[in-house]
This record gives sequence, C-alpha cells and structure tokens, in this order.
Amino acid sequence: MIKYNVLIRVCDKVESVHRAKRPFGYNKIETIKLCFESLYLSLKGCDYRIVVIGDDLSIETLNFFKKYKNIEVLNENFGSASLSLKKQLDIASEIPKDEWVYLCEDDYFHDIHAFEYLSELINNRYTYLKTSKKKKNLYSILSGDLSMKPLIIHLSDYPDRYLPHWIRPSYIFLSKFCHWRQIINTTHTLLLESKTLNKFIKEFYLSSIGPSDSKLSEKVYGKIFFINKALCLSPIKGLSTHFTEDVLTPQVDWEKLSKNTAKGLKDKGLL
Repeated sequence: MIKYNVLIRVCDKVESVHRAKRPFGYNKIETIKLCFESLYLSLKGCDYRIVVIGDDLSIETLNFFKKYKNIEVLNENFGSASLSLKKQLDIASEIPKDEWVYLCEDDYFHDIHAFEYLSELINNRYTYLKTSKKKKNLYSILSGDLSMKPLIIHLSDYPDRYLPHWIRPSYIFLSKFCHWRQIINTTHTLLLESKTLNKFIKEFYLSSIGPSDSKLSEKVYGKIFFINKALCLSPIKGLSTHFTEDVLTPQVDWEKLSKNTAKGLKDKGLL
C-alpha cells in the first residue's frame, strides 16, 4: 500500500504572497481551514502521515489543528516562505525512499477523489506511462520510456497555461479515472517519491531561495528530452486548485465544493 507523507506549510499572518484575493469572500484563516479539511477528507482510506509546518500560527489556527487526530504540528517562527520551505525539505529528505511525499502549501483546496485517483495512477504507472521507441513515435525516440522516469505530480491545473504563449506539445496519458497531461511548470505544491526528491535535492534547495518556482521547473522537469529530468503530470480535470482568485482550476465548481466543506466545518464548530 502506498504511504503518503503530507507536509503542509501553514502561515496565517500573510493574506496572500502576491496580494491576490481569496475567492468567494473567504479570508486567509478560513481558507486554511477549508483547504486542510478538503485535503484531510481526500486522504480517507489511505495510509498517511500529516505534518503541519506552522510559521508562528495564531491560537485560533493551532486550536483548529488540535481537533484532528494523528496530526503532528511543528510551530516555529520562520518569518519567511523560504525558511519554512527549507524546513519542509529537511523533513522530506529523511523519509524512507519508497514512500511518497506531498509537499503542500496551505491554500490548495482538494477534490474528494484526489488521492483515490492518484493511488490508481501510481499503482499502474508502468502500464499507463509506458512509451514505445518505434520509429513512428518521434517524441518517444527523443524521450525514452517515460514510465521509467522519476514521476512528479501537480494536482492543480492553472487556466493561464491555456493561453497562446503557453500552448505547446505535451504527452497525454489515460488512467482509469482521468487523463494526465505532461506539464513543465509548477509551484512548490507537488507529490513525488522520497527517492525522487533526494535525486533532485540540490535543485529543490536552490529553488527555496526566494522561493523560486521557475528555478524548480527549469532544473527538474523534462520537456522533450528527459536525461536527468523528471516527468511531471497534472490531471485533467484538476484534482485541486490554488484557492486564489483568477487561478482557480477550470471546469470545476469550486464555489459549490468549498461551500459544502464550509458547512461541514460549521456543523463541527470549526469554522
């Protein structure tokens, strides 16, 4: 059975790094609660561990996490996203090599089926991602068998990636529940095996300076060539969304899903 190690960085002092508004009228603490609850519910039935890496969290947020069972909270005064990301990487690098690590930020809302779909893909990756080197398949001649490449998964789908300047050839794979599209850019919220993280640990630490998503993407993800690179996939439709206005994963009613989650939290006295 797949073991998921969920390492989530949480900061309730900063509303948004880029000053973007939260959707549907929620503030940052409400966003943290909604996103965590959605993640927690999506992990039902999985073998998992959750570590919350808090940056000087408020009493309200700390009390919220205390309501959940088997959650480890590390609350320190980092004072920057860069330092909390480095802490996250320190913890992740010590996880057994065959376990999966979910590096997560506190403002990603998850579909209830997220980890069900992920587990199905991971368990069948060598079938779904296998690519032939036959002469008619030019891209596979260049890339090699992608099922044998390190795999990284980004659960969200950003609408700006469909604008003209971002459109480019990419691999599409079919699993039991959805399609998966090769992508070449992500944030620092992603899922990968611990051995994959450690293969690229130098690049991850370098990308924590800033932090810089672009440094991570440029150094780690394959495009056409995959020598010393990883294959990065995103589901279609996206299984999570960055809970910020203007970048919500398209074709999903996130307002309805978030309101249902909010109702559940209110019924439990957590929102």
